[in-house]
Amino acid sequence: MNSAQQNVLTAQELQQIGFSQDIQSDPASYQAYVKQNVDKLMNETLQRKHDAFQKTFVDTGRYMDMDHNAQLYKTRSSDVNKLQTVIHDINTKYEAGIDSDKKLTRRQYEINEWAYNNKLETLFLLQILFMSVLILCVFLFLSKQGFISSATAGTLSVILLLIVAYVIYTRWNYTHATRDTRLWNRRIFPAEEGGVKQNNGHCDAQGNYVLDLKNLIPDIVTQNAESINNKLSSVFTELDAEALAYQTNGKIPTNSCPTPSPLPPPAST
Repeated sequence: MNSAQQNVLTAQELQQIGFSQDIQSDPASYQAYVKQNVDKLMNETLQRKHDAFQKTFVDTGRYMDMDHNAQLYKTRSSDVNKLQTVIHDINTKYEAGIDSDKKLTRRQYEINEWAYNNKLETLFLLQILFMSVLILCVFLFLSKQGFISSATAGTLSVILLLIVAYVIYTRWNYTHATRDTRLWNRRIFPAEEGGVKQNNGHCDAQGNYVLDLKNLIPDIVTQNAESINNKLSSVFTELDAEALAYQTNGKIPTNSCPTPSPLPPPAST
């Protein structure tokens, strides 16, 4: 096998040597052969450069298109984001306006209800005064006709005036001291009777009503809760100390179950 390969190589070499000698013996053929090979190499080199340039040009165009599309996508995304922000701001304004209208409508209803019932209260007092004047006229007429004495008429008139004054004072005092300032049909109980304290809220700079939760809890409940919390804290402290002693010594203390002091009874209202 090796001898056959050597023979083939020798034949090829001999053919190349013979071709080289024939070319060199004819200068014109030699120059034409060299020129042909040089032109072939130059054409191949130029073609490769042209193909490489064409590929680079096409790839650059594609990359430029991709960058342009990415910039357009970024611009459109920014526009959509701005549009959504504007829509969100508009919806927020609408929501705030609706909430403000609801509060305003609710407050206006409370004001209208208060004014209407206050007028009814005033009409009720005026009716009492009118009926009292009519009754006084009846007493005066009976006294003039002699059916009752002047002393009796005067006594009845004084009693009637006292009743009218008591009714007027009771209604006035209830409206100004006991009735709620926002709702006509709601009563405010004094704090010393276990009720809610008055003036438990205020309006902030924006006009919103802020309720103080501390004033909603009576003082009696707060005091009892603080007393119970102190007692429980002392019990838990003793338990923690005994647990620490058990972890250190490995023995259960003799007073491992402390008897907590009785809780104080709730203060009388």
